[in-house]
Amino acid sequence: MADEDEDLEGLRGPNPTEAIDLSEETQDFRFLNQLTASNLTGHLSLPKRGEKDFESHATDLQLSHLEASRQAMHGVLSWTRVHTPRAHMLGVYHPESNMAYVENAKGVSFQTMGRQKGRRTWLLPEEALFMIERGSLDCRWPVPEEAENHNEDGEEEARETKIEDGVPMSLQAAYAAFIGFEEGVGGKLTQEMYTVYAGLKRSGYIVFRHGSWNEDRAELDLSTVDTQKESRGLWVGSFLSELWRRLSSSSVRVTTQQLQFGPLVKPGLYRNYADIYRLLKLIPTHDHAAPPNFMLPPDASNPYRLTFDVWKQAGKFRKAQRPPPDFRFAVINARETGLPTAAQVNDLLATTPYDPPKPDRPLYQKLKHGTRNVILAVVDNGVPSFLRIGDAPFADERIYERENAPRGGKYGGRGGGRGRGGQRGRGRGRGGRGG
Repeated sequence: MADEDEDLEGLRGPNPTEAIDLSEETQDFRFLNQLTASNLTGHLSLPKRGEKDFESHATDLQLSHLEASRQAMHGVLSWTRVHTPRAHMLGVYHPESNMAYVENAKGVSFQTMGRQKGRRTWLLPEEALFMIERGSLDCRWPVPEEAENHNEDGEEEARETKIEDGVPMSLQAAYAAFIGFEEGVGGKLTQEMYTVYAGLKRSGYIVFRHGSWNEDRAELDLSTVDTQKESRGLWVGSFLSELWRRLSSSSVRVTTQQLQFGPLVKPGLYRNYADIYRLLKLIPTHDHAAPPNFMLPPDASNPYRLTFDVWKQAGKFRKAQRPPPDFRFAVINARETGLPTAAQVNDLLATTPYDPPKPDRPLYQKLKHGTRNVILAVVDNGVPSFLRIGDAPFADERIYERENAPRGGKYGGRGGGRGRGGQRGRGRGRGGRGG
């Protein structure tokens, strides 16, 4: 009965609630009217997702519902955001550096954002814009120093300016001020860069700039990995394996001149398939652990360069002593940038450290990780796509030297475990239903 129940599970239809993707359907936003109702008092909570709407049938009733839903959405978007007194935090825009600073920084956000200089915490353009967008920072325009204050008699009087005296900066003004400023500290912030930054921050990652964006190019990363500790416990097994390989290797030696004519594998005595596969290995590969070199001259307009260093949220993070990043991102504008050349990929990977995968990881994961890797964040009209490129060590993964994994199911071999052909008969499961 257990086998029959398992077979019936594959014949049952899918759950209709799981097959519905509400993000692809037209939503009814009329339920948002309760957020902007003038007579609503008490604590406000965001409502759940609205009911699913279907294809348009061009009726007046449906058109009126769509118009009401559209007006409700506009009403929510035009709602004035208010900072609570306890969490109200003021910042000032600094036009010369295109940054913002906060006098009294508070909150967990500054554990992974900003840089402390004296009493002020300075925010880069993407950090300040992100905090303004999420409503965590009330940024003000700076008060002009040449502004004169007059009393009732017309005499000038000195008055200390405060942050509260500045004009509040709207979100539209923040986008216009922080994005696209050429002379900002660390280089220009583009819309594509901020789209990737904000998306990673909303997903819970820790994001910082990689170096400076206004340099001609980043420096070579010549860091290597100390493999002595990793190989210390394996030297005995490696020595015995190499000794056995040399003793059992074929006595046939093929020179380079002989490879120009006839078959690659000459007639002879071969004790294993590994010797045959070694004869088929003709194209040499480079040493992945060797120090990298640049192939192109320095060019500040080269779009293929590291943009962000990204960390996962794990344990305590100290921004003053940051560990090696988990990911390295290069932001690319799909509308202005073509496919990278081999030289551009080489120079991009040369700015990343040598980071080989762990030996015990699966084959395809090691090839995907590579010895050096970068994630390309390709932004096309505000929609980012992430592609990983890396220096994959295909030649280092000698499949013919790998131990043969057991084939089949749970017990090894074909027909083991559940499935057809356990022993005899045509039954399913262990041993079938036959005698």
